[in-house]
Amino acid sequence: MQRSIIFPAVLLLAPAIATAQQGNQPKNWSSSIGIGTVAMPTYTGSNRYRVRPVPLLQLEFKERVYVGSSTGGVGGGMGVYLIRGSSLTWSTELSTAGKRRESFGDGLAGMGTRNAGTFVGNNISYRAGMFTAAANVAIGLGKDEGSTGSVVLDSKHVFGRRWIASVSSGATFADKDNMAFDFGISSRQAGRRQALIAAGDSRLSAGDGSIYSPKGGLKQAQVGTSLGFLITNRATAMAFGSGTRLGREAAASPLTRKRNGVTAGLGIVYGI
Repeated sequence: MQRSIIFPAVLLLAPAIATAQQGNQPKNWSSSIGIGTVAMPTYTGSNRYRVRPVPLLQLEFKERVYVGSSTGGVGGGMGVYLIRGSSLTWSTELSTAGKRRESFGDGLAGMGTRNAGTFVGNNISYRAGMFTAAANVAIGLGKDEGSTGSVVLDSKHVFGRRWIASVSSGATFADKDNMAFDFGISSRQAGRRQALIAAGDSRLSAGDGSIYSPKGGLKQAQVGTSLGFLITNRATAMAFGSGTRLGREAAASPLTRKRNGVTAGLGIVYGI
């Protein structure tokens, strides 16, 4: 999963957990579980959308070790808070990015299935009042994933006792290997796509059968917003959405059918 899906939802987990624990003694284990329904592009750069259920899970041990949504926004993960204060937070984690199947969109015809990726990351954030600035670096552990870095600024505000709203903006940068992981076309893949074009496959146009080796740089810029309502002292209902715009190298890929993408969803989270 991309940051555009997970990050807005995670912003609302913290208030739900904090509210659930008000007046209680610190616990060894704390968790937040829920379910969401999300409308999202079938892959990064796709012009097709799908609606799917997404589990929302965050499990913590002594406010130090966590499992669930990656704090760096790269799918799911597990990690350790090295520093966790009221203002400064620093964590290191292991996270995953899911498989990408050829069936996800016409632009992937002839590409085959791209395997899942595994990343080790460092995430740091600083909070001042209602604003939080965060930065993340994720390094792929395989030969293909490459590395990314991202910066995010978000603002969160509580209205009355029940409403929580947030807005965020940020950018993700990638080296050439990570760009190729998502948007590149190898010589073998180009050969398969060219054969499909020669056979008259309507999914591909004449220029889609070429090799593409993108350079590193801006991968995407994103904005997001979320709104939560505290149903009880443990349950939070949420609505969230985000928009992304791919950088020049990503947008120029023959795999990309649409430069701008939108994700929107609804969910409910319960703090334990």
